[in-house]
Amino acid sequence: MTKSTNVNADELNYDKYEAKIYDNDIRRSIPGHDELHKIIEETTREFSKKHKVKKVLDLGIGTGITSEKILKLIPGASLTAVDFSEQMIKGAKKLLAKYKVEYLLGDYSELDFGTDFDIVLSVIGFHHQNDEGKKKMFKKIYNSLKPDGIFILGDLVTYRDKNKAALNDAKHYHHLVENARDEKALEEWAYHHKFLNVLTPIEDQITWLKDAGFSNIEIKYTYLNTALITVKK
Repeated sequence: MTKSTNVNADELNYDKYEAKIYDNDIRRSIPGHDELHKIIEETTREFSKKHKVKKVLDLGIGTGITSEKILKLIPGASLTAVDFSEQMIKGAKKLLAKYKVEYLLGDYSELDFGTDFDIVLSVIGFHHQNDEGKKKMFKKIYNSLKPDGIFILGDLVTYRDKNKAALNDAKHYHHLVENARDEKALEEWAYHHKFLNVLTPIEDQITWLKDAGFSNIEIKYTYLNTALITVKK
């Protein structure tokens, strides 16, 4: 069976550095990283005003910086954290030590991560699923949510319009050149974007989310290749 995840953990930059260095690099490398997280916080705040949030699932938790922002808003919630990198989970455990967290080490496309979640989020990781993998994950996430639950997807995307896609790619590389920590970091992140990322048109992903059963789909944010989509079950 063909794997839907296109990389192994040891191929990615975050297995090379301590959490603080990686977090600095990811903020420099993802256009709109801070703005994306501000909107995730706003979305969580508004959702938690209307719903009692007991269970949260973070697919690809990384060092835990996104989940920390969410758990600060809903500290009584339990978190299931999934990642296929031991190095990332090590960082997340340190950052989220005061919260109730269950850690699952493995590829989330292959794991049974449970059901009855109020919030499922995945931030800057879905672009390592091929197109069939994304379709399967959208259905899997739909089935993991409670009725009225929300899926928050922040990721790198492209567009069906080839001119827009090409322009955004050019600006993405310009962003890397302007913001990289040093020449070595630029080399690593440029390689990562060119050869390891599988960017799918956002329009296709909206269609697949609908096919999975989701409704009330909102594109909350776009900047170059970065996008934030929220969908409700």
